[in-house]
Amino acid sequence: MGTEERDADLSAASAVVNGALRDAGEADGEIEGARTAGLPPVTVDEPPEPRRIRRQPDLMRLLFESAMIVVVLLLGRIGVQTTSGLESDIHNGVQLAPSFLLGGITVLTNITTAIIPVGLAVERLVRRDGKRVADAVIAAALAYGLTSLLNFWIESSFAPKWLLTELTRHVNSGTTSPLHIYISTLIAFLTVLGFNDRPTLRTFTWVSIGIYAVATLMSGDSALVGLIVTFLLGRLVAFGWRYACGVVNERPTGQMVVQMLSDVGFEPVACSWQGEHEDVRRYEVRCADGRTLDVTVLDRDRQAVGLIYRVYRRIRLRGPAQRRNLFSLRRTVDQEALISYALRDAGIRTPKLVAVRELNADAALLAYEGVHAVALADVPKEKFGDEMLARVWQTVKDLGRSQIAHRRLALDSILVDEHGEIWLTELRNGEVAAADLQQLLDIAETMTALALKAGPERTVRIGAEVLGEERIGAALPMLQPVVLTRTTRSAVRKSKHLLQRLREQILELRPHALTDAEPVKLERLSPKTLLTVAAACFAVYVLLFQLSTASKNGLNFDYVLHHTSLPWLIVAIAASALTYLSAAMVLTGFIPEKLPLVHNLLVQIAAGFVSLVAPAAVGGVALNTRYMQKRGIATGPAVSAVGASQAVAFVIHIALLAAFSFIAGQNMGKSDSSTLVIAILLAIALLVMITMSVPPLRHFAKNRLAPFFADSLPRLLDVAQSPRKLSIALGGTISLSLFNALCLWASIHTVAPNNKISYATTTVVYLTAQTAGSFIPVPSGVGTVETAMAFTLKAFGVDYGTAVLAVLLFRLLRTYLPAIPGYITFSWLTRKGLL
Repeated sequence: MGTEERDADLSAASAVVNGALRDAGEADGEIEGARTAGLPPVTVDEPPEPRRIRRQPDLMRLLFESAMIVVVLLLGRIGVQTTSGLESDIHNGVQLAPSFLLGGITVLTNITTAIIPVGLAVERLVRRDGKRVADAVIAAALAYGLTSLLNFWIESSFAPKWLLTELTRHVNSGTTSPLHIYISTLIAFLTVLGFNDRPTLRTFTWVSIGIYAVATLMSGDSALVGLIVTFLLGRLVAFGWRYACGVVNERPTGQMVVQMLSDVGFEPVACSWQGEHEDVRRYEVRCADGRTLDVTVLDRDRQAVGLIYRVYRRIRLRGPAQRRNLFSLRRTVDQEALISYALRDAGIRTPKLVAVRELNADAALLAYEGVHAVALADVPKEKFGDEMLARVWQTVKDLGRSQIAHRRLALDSILVDEHGEIWLTELRNGEVAAADLQQLLDIAETMTALALKAGPERTVRIGAEVLGEERIGAALPMLQPVVLTRTTRSAVRKSKHLLQRLREQILELRPHALTDAEPVKLERLSPKTLLTVAAACFAVYVLLFQLSTASKNGLNFDYVLHHTSLPWLIVAIAASALTYLSAAMVLTGFIPEKLPLVHNLLVQIAAGFVSLVAPAAVGGVALNTRYMQKRGIATGPAVSAVGASQAVAFVIHIALLAAFSFIAGQNMGKSDSSTLVIAILLAIALLVMITMSVPPLRHFAKNRLAPFFADSLPRLLDVAQSPRKLSIALGGTISLSLFNALCLWASIHTVAPNNKISYATTTVVYLTAQTAGSFIPVPSGVGTVETAMAFTLKAFGVDYGTAVLAVLLFRLLRTYLPAIPGYITFSWLTRKGLL
């Protein structure tokens, strides 16, 4: 591109970006004025826009406010004593301040919170925006009525008592109202009315409401949790009303697009709507001079549609693999304009950006010169010749040479014109000065997209001819579904094994590509990790709730310190220590090679730390495997040894559960003690039947069991040939479960020495809880195991408060406290090169 052409582009962009804001009414008036002045009439062809629309952001905010109310109530229930103490401290501290100060603050905030809403409503009426004022009044009335009804219900005998305790506080004059009616009404009114793009006034108003709420709290007229729930309830009502009845449609129309283009200097004669694609709307505009413009309109409503997905991707992917735009309309416009100018300056074909215009505070347009080209997605497969593939790869090469990353090279973003030239569109996610990783992501996306049309063999072969074998090989680690665009990823799901075939083609072309390329971890969090985090948060809440319940019943750690049985505590500590010896026996028994017993024992102590920070049943397995590799055992035998120990542990776990269920039934005096065994066998049979009947579960089970039959079974046969090794392995596996159960049993008697629960029953509780905790991949089963154990003990007749404290003592001895020596041991073994 020449210097004069670039200067013209930049001058035009500078002129249009700084254009004045116009609303729809002014735009219509100016178009009509243009018609009366003799200019060509403009034909706008687009679907009729509804007068009111339901906005996706309102639904998202409604769900968010609802979730926040639930969270606040749950947290308030746990920390009800903390909030009550905080409220008392605030109230007592205020008594030391001059009374006129608090009274003055209350009067000023009362005036402010009354004048500002009235002033905003009057201004809206003057601007002929009466519908918004009516919506705000209706939302305020709904908030008033709903808050009044909730107050009546909470104070009645039908509501849970904890809700009244949490939302109110006792004062000299009686009990405060659970929810503050005036605040909820005011917040609902202001949320719907809005502040007409006045950030300073908005900040001042919300600060004033906050001060008013604090003054209400200090004067003892409300409770802390009640005020927070009131604020959220007001916003929930506002967003609920806005979504239920819709808001006045202020989306930019084709008439506004035409007017803005006229302001830039074009002479539109026809404008037609081309549909919506992801987060943008498109128009095709024909001008009087014969030119055609492709107009992209971005508005916040369309951006909000994919916000949850973009947030999910931002959390899941690591920095270089992320796409930068999240919800900033201004940044999206700026970035697309920047990439457009950068591509044209680099000589890469992209439609010329001729106008950038702000339509209103929530929308903007970008106008491109139209090109006669079709997307590769619409090109038949038989027309995908080698020349077309080479031109696409050459464009990717040009991007890399200019250090530009497109980040969306799907088939609908690459166009081919009548001369076979390649054009790039959809530039909103592009990057300049792109890192090598981002360029390799472009190569992987292009390779996958082209393979959908031309097949893996031709795609990789021609890509290697253009980019070079080394560059194609470097993109091998990037062939992961998680980094592909939604369009390409959806197509890949329909074309099974496409990515695997691409990898095979690359390795056939460059056999050492897998070893030469450095491993790349593009995911920060996998879906499994996200599920783990969610489960851990829920488990922590349950744990805190259990502690709160036990504390209310007078059973806390102070009680434990003064009423514990020291002999039983010593038994619990000893049983906990012996579990590490049992684990070392397991490792020794399943390894034909001779390893130092002391080192085996130290590794199990270190596993106490690793298991606390890694998902359940993963940390210790990986640590043992790593230890054997460091001791010179090959990876295959090391993995098979650990797998064999896990398989035997599973079988013994089921056998012990059945045996102790039978013994526990006899000890409990049941007439038919075999019913527990039958129930367990039926449950296992039902689980097997469901697994075999559901294809995804069947494939999952097959994939999990295949390594056992392939590797672990030969290892078991090797161990079985040595009676000594076999006895050590089985003895360690059995004693590991029995010592854990003994530790739990001793913990129960430590807290309640006169408890009558038997060792057999406790063993059933431990084995059942371990099974339940293993289904959720929370590190060391934090929260899940405690919950399962506490409820199972309660089912067997142990007082719930006693069960909670006993389980927590057991987990302290077996999980939390051992992490300290575990970390020290892990660090020492690492320094010594044993891990």
